[in-house]
Amino acid sequence: MSTPTDTAGSTKSTTGNADAMRSALTTPAAKTEIDAEAVKAFLTAHPDTLHDEPDLLARLTPATHRDGEAVVDFQMFAIERLRQEIEDMRELQQAMVNAAEENAMSRDRIFSAVLKVLDARNFEHLVHYITTELAADIEVDLVALGVEASDSTRSMAGMRSPVSEPGGPSVMVLESGMVDALLGYKADGSPRDHALRDDVDGAEEIFGPHAVQVQSEAMIRLTFSRAAPPGILALGSTRANQFYPEQAVDHLSFLARVIERSIRLWLDLPPA
Repeated sequence: MSTPTDTAGSTKSTTGNADAMRSALTTPAAKTEIDAEAVKAFLTAHPDTLHDEPDLLARLTPATHRDGEAVVDFQMFAIERLRQEIEDMRELQQAMVNAAEENAMSRDRIFSAVLKVLDARNFEHLVHYITTELAADIEVDLVALGVEASDSTRSMAGMRSPVSEPGGPSVMVLESGMVDALLGYKADGSPRDHALRDDVDGAEEIFGPHAVQVQSEAMIRLTFSRAAPPGILALGSTRANQFYPEQAVDHLSFLARVIERSIRLWLDLPPA
């Protein structure tokens, strides 16, 4: 039998529990952020959740992969996604293979051209090869060789202004400072050593009357000697995307280095 004291204590305890329950039921729960890791952790700990909640799975699965009122083909969705990922990987792999093959062919053409530059019998033969045959050997449409004007360059054998014989092979005599102007400048203001441009109008200063044919171009600085003005090797293409700014330039730079050294040797110039 309960004593008055026990009854009072029990009533107080019951009232306290009721208040706690009332508070728990009527007070809004604090909002918490649920991230993807928390969801994955919960599903890992409770793997039967999606099986026991088919409506939830139906809402998570794209409508095109639902089959019937209560059956969801989640496996088909996963398979289709994997199939698309495999197809994307195959396309990327093929693009890389094509790029590698094209790069290898370009390298072989450049190396073959380098051997012909080294085989030149004299300076005139070297200039003739660069301005008439090199383009076909490296599969571009135009090749021009330019040197800034000076007393020595104006008297070089085989060198003439393009306006004297339009369309004929020549070494282009450029105004002082034109090499830097054609190549452009870096963000820090220093001159560039090369420039590749796509979808452009060809530079008449270097391509002469053939400039109207040029849709993309590659230009490489030539440093013949510390005693000679700078020069430029210019390649032009009638295709707007044969050359482009992001293109690797190592093979063309190697060709330019061989050409400048060959010219230096034939003209007996001091080192650069």
